[in-house]
Amino acid sequence: MRFILGVLVGYSMRGKEKPLIIVLATLAFIVYIVLPTVALLALSMDVHHEHRSRPAQTRVPALKGLSYKNAEAKLHASNLNIQLLATRSDLPLQPGLIIDQTPQPGEEVVYGYAVGVTITKGDSHGHGP
Repeated sequence: MRFILGVLVGYSMRGKEKPLIIVLATLAFIVYIVLPTVALLALSMDVHHEHRSRPAQTRVPALKGLSYKNAEAKLHASNLNIQLLATRSDLPLQPGLIIDQTPQPGEEVVYGYAVGVTITKGDSHGHGP
């Protein structure tokens, strides 16, 4: 860039070779302005296309402390599904309460994703023993 600018300044100071100055100025404009602009526009269009092609996403609600039935209703309201991963009987809590979930609250997942839950020992539908 400095070389081309130096050539342009030098020729313009002498007042000679006007066609060469025009060609060099045009070349510099194309190389340093037009080509990067076109490349950035193409990149921007590609990024927008990528965002539009992604499936719709939603945030995972907090389920810890809820019963299985309440958690299931909350997930369905968020267009998500529930999946029982494990039951734990070693905790002194009311049966049927959710004690852990995967993915964690606030994470973004696609609609219809199955959120895995761990509940305390009891009926898997939150009805108790």
